[in-house]
Amino acid sequence: MRTLAKSAIFSLLMVIACLASLGLRQDLTIPEGGGGNERRLLKNWIVNDECETEFELLGNGSLAAIIFIFTLAYVFLALAIVVDEYFVISIEVILEKLKVSEDVAGAIFMAGGTSAAELFSNLIDTFVYRSNIGFGVIYGTVVFNIFVGVGYSCFVCPSDVKTCDWKVMSRDTVWYMFSIVMVVAFIWDKKVEWYESFILVILYAGYAMNVIFQARVEDWICGGSTLKPTELKEEEDGGVMELEEVEDPDLKDMKIDKAPVVKMGPRNDSANGSAEQSKNTSSPDHTHAAMPVSASGKCFWYLVWPIRSLFYYTIPQSGTVEHPTEKYMFSFAVACTYIAFLSWLMVKFATSIGCIIGVGPILLGTTFLAIGTSIPDSMSTIISAKKGQGPIAVSNTLGSNIFDMQIAIGLPWFLFSVCLGQPYIINHGNMAGPILFLLLSALVLHFGLSFFGWKLRKRLGFGLMTLYGLFLIYVFCDEFVISRS
Repeated sequence: MRTLAKSAIFSLLMVIACLASLGLRQDLTIPEGGGGNERRLLKNWIVNDECETEFELLGNGSLAAIIFIFTLAYVFLALAIVVDEYFVISIEVILEKLKVSEDVAGAIFMAGGTSAAELFSNLIDTFVYRSNIGFGVIYGTVVFNIFVGVGYSCFVCPSDVKTCDWKVMSRDTVWYMFSIVMVVAFIWDKKVEWYESFILVILYAGYAMNVIFQARVEDWICGGSTLKPTELKEEEDGGVMELEEVEDPDLKDMKIDKAPVVKMGPRNDSANGSAEQSKNTSSPDHTHAAMPVSASGKCFWYLVWPIRSLFYYTIPQSGTVEHPTEKYMFSFAVACTYIAFLSWLMVKFATSIGCIIGVGPILLGTTFLAIGTSIPDSMSTIISAKKGQGPIAVSNTLGSNIFDMQIAIGLPWFLFSVCLGQPYIINHGNMAGPILFLLLSALVLHFGLSFFGWKLRKRLGFGLMTLYGLFLIYVFCDEFVISRS
């Protein structure tokens, strides 16, 4: 509850800061072409083009914009709840039922779970609005995840944070940069053919295979396994899982520090570890949770109570990984429906705000929407960093960014081209700035980690956060100075 509250407050502050910088004024009017003073109906706002039929409140576009802003912030909060507390948990149960390995689950499914909002927002924008705001969301999200998510994690991680594996970091960085190059190459001529978007989807399959078989490839390149630090062993009596070190006989004289044997306890619920894991993966009943004592906690409890109640009574409980219910597939389907609907609302309100204040959709996507959709993913990165799990924090960010660049961009555009039989048109401006910041997000993170011994350090975080400030300055200057001049 506290983590979600912090993420919601942080999201709202960042959203307000972005919109304040856009210069929202009391004398804002509907752009020319939006009709005269005739009364517009809500159904027209839902169905028709935003800039032509903007829904006004008492004839006041400024009041409508303010209400849209706070409603959009609430949609961000609802998205965070349904993704974290229902969608991801249902995926975990499905993977356990299908007996999917952890490598496959992490590389394919969990990255998709944390990036569901970006995928659905681009899917809806591709088929409904075609304003390129979905592409802007993904562009801003991947930059935010590294510059702010990892950057802030560098400040909160303990001094004894775990060292990142340079091979894993190098693998993910290469795939991330390769995705950037491919996306830029495909959209350079402002149209994306079906085979180009299909290549992006296939690339993610290649990344997943690389993750799954990386250990085997390393053994093959090195001429066979020389030392396996740990081996998973299951004892027949009681189902106890034990991690033991296995040494090669030829290396028995070498001085190698042995890792301690770790007992994971029985797989049944009787162990404390399973009970704790069950608590972490269950679908909680927040509708009947005890009310917080603090005033801010009470306000947040009342704020989220309506959407928590809605989700609790309309989304079937998928249970836990240890005790799944028979409705886990139905829970997954309903959660997907909610995410799609909330993503439609998010894109709709954002484009409406853009029409009222005269701001382009890509700017709104790269700042406003990207911050809102990135908060849940960034919070999970920050939580991992606080626990000293630096490798998990960085790998989660890079994995989500690779999913965004390949699946969240490629899959909607591929479906569009196949269903309508025409290439997807993307109206982008000067690509020099986006290319620069995307490549900087990969290179600064990788070489920064290398410089600091593959550990998260505050100086690295300061550099990443500074780059995000420069990124915001660039996108605002590009919208209001460069493009309009």
